[in-house]
Formats: sequence, C-alpha cells, structure tokens
Amino acid sequence: MRKLFSALMLPVCLALVISAAVAAQPGAAYPAAATNDAVVVSNSSDVPDAHLVHPAVYKIDGANWFRLRDVAMLLRGSAKQFAVDYDAASKTVSITTGKSYTAIGSELTGAAAQNSSAVVSNDTLLVGGTPVTVRVFKIDGANYFLLRDLGKALDFHVGYNGDTKTVFISGAKGYAE
Repeated sequence: MRKLFSALMLPVCLALVISAAVAAQPGAAYPAAATNDAVVVSNSSDVPDAHLVHPAVYKIDGANWFRLRDVAMLLRGSAKQFAVDYDAASKTVSITTGKSYTAIGSELTGAAAQNSSAVVSNDTLLVGGTPVTVRVFKIDGANYFLLRDLGKALDFHVGYNGDTKTVFISGAKGYAE
C-alpha cells in the first residue's frame, strides 16, 4: 500500500514543484486586487500619533503587497526611515536604512486600481549594499513587496488584526515574528 501511495503521489509532487518553479520565474503574472484593509501608521511610541492612511495596496495570493516608495514615505522621519534609489540600467533597487526618503511625487497618491496584473520582477534588491532575496512584483511599473518581508529586512513593526482587517506599521519599534 505504501509503495502504491508513493507511486501515485510522485507525479503530483513533481507537478507541484514544476508549477512552483514556473510561478517564481520573472515575468510570471498573477491577478492583483485592490484591498479594502485599513492601514494604520505610527512613527512614535505616542499612541495618539497613529493615523489611518490610504496607500495603493494589492492582495496577491491572499497577502497585502505594498509599493516600496509608499512604505518609505510612511516611515519617513521615524527611527526606521529609509531612502530608496533605483538604477534602471542595472534594474537595481537600493535601500539605505537610517536615511530620510526623498519624495519623487508619486507616493501615497490614492487607493489601488480595482484589478491589475502583478508580474514577478527580476529587479535586484540591495539593503545597505547587500543583496536581499524577497519576492517582488511589478504593477504599473512600480515595485510591490510583501509588507512582512520589508518589515523583516528593514526592522520595522508590521501587525495585522484579522477581525478588523487592519494592517499596522510602526517606525517606532522593530520587527517581531
């Protein structure tokens, strides 16, 4: 029975591995839906500092994906602030922690479009000059990151309340699992 089960499961396992490898390939597209989750930001330990914001956020595979420049703008002036630079020739996103973000004018420009297509990006991410491996999607030419991946890589707080569908971001404290 064990051999029969193993023989039957092998093609299924191979199909899952192959489909996962294909999905991770640059250029693979995923549906992206605008999220209606609330986003609350606090950049100090003072509770009244918390405020509701409306960045362009998409749900991809059930998780919230944020535009990198929006997150940099939200954390600007906090203990966890970071600058973002992009080199189009080398397709490299560079993040410098502790440095104030310089706005380019497209940050926090409103809610995400209702439906879009997210394409797996082949851009390289450097944090302090060191390559960091995280999944990145391009939506309308902008890089979108899983918020928890950014929180972990840049050491800022990320929280989520499933009952109220509220995302919490804080530049006042570090990342915790």
